[in-house]
Amino acid sequence: MDYPQKRQALSEEQPRMPFQIQTAMDRPGGRWPETYLYGGLFTAAIMAFCLAQWLGPRLGPASDLVAIVGDATCGWSWLLVRALFQQRRAQRARWPLVLVLTLVAIGALLRASEDATTPLSRIAENLGGLISSAMLLMATLEPLKGLSARTLRVERRFRLAFTGGYAALLTVSVLWANGAPAASWSPLIKPICALAALVGMGIAIAYRQRHPLEPVRPARQTPLPANAEDLAQAIVRSVIDEGLYAQPDLRVADLARRLGEPDYKVTQCVTGPLGFRNFNQMVNQVRIEEAKRRLADPAFDHLPILTLAYDCGFGSIGPFNRAFKAQTGTTPQAFRKIRRST
Repeated sequence: MDYPQKRQALSEEQPRMPFQIQTAMDRPGGRWPETYLYGGLFTAAIMAFCLAQWLGPRLGPASDLVAIVGDATCGWSWLLVRALFQQRRAQRARWPLVLVLTLVAIGALLRASEDATTPLSRIAENLGGLISSAMLLMATLEPLKGLSARTLRVERRFRLAFTGGYAALLTVSVLWANGAPAASWSPLIKPICALAALVGMGIAIAYRQRHPLEPVRPARQTPLPANAEDLAQAIVRSVIDEGLYAQPDLRVADLARRLGEPDYKVTQCVTGPLGFRNFNQMVNQVRIEEAKRRLADPAFDHLPILTLAYDCGFGSIGPFNRAFKAQTGTTPQAFRKIRRST
């Protein structure tokens, strides 16, 4: 396989690097991530909404307060979706939280109003409905914003599945439920959809904890070296043909020293002509491609997966399994079984 073909093969699927799950106390300053914060507020709003739907006036003096909390469900849902699919810099914007708090204030104003027919009450009701509808639409479209040709396959599936599930729940709970004929089961539709949304959000938070968003790196402005294409070919030959990928502790400095080039030139070629975010990502890509080849080859059937992981340059089975599943969407064991059955 010549250099252009290898470069295309390497660029088709780019795996997420091995990661470690961080708890809230592992983060700088012990600050809880937005997914946990808004997940808790969304849970509280869902519980309040269900209580208001099922018990209503039987809650007594607390009924209005519970209803106000439940009215903000769509707002906290939108903020949670932003936290799941946007980078931290975008999450820190103040206006979305201000908009949600405005929706809460409008709901409180309407609940406290003695006459819902006054012009001010009608304006507040229309404004609250407009804001709620906009939030639901933005939450549905939010996962699609980050999709591109370079999005990992598993991340793409996650985003599309989330959008489909969210849209389906909205269709049932908003469009269909409001027009459903009166029946004994009609009041159960929205609470059931709300609880289903709560379960779905919990699954999404757990997924994002294990598959964090890749940080967006600024575009490089440094000019490429004059021999960038030749150096890129030399990198491919060394890493693939000469088997450097099998070294678990391979670093860019090791490759640069072997090629007789400065570290920064090798890095520029990896992130430029070869199209990777960094050196480690490129090496892991090669390792996973080699692992896939060996798992599909009957000649390697006698070797356990741990041995294949070591031979492909992974220092332990955990990072290998995570990197393999991030790229292929399945585990090495399942991949081998599928290949054997075909």
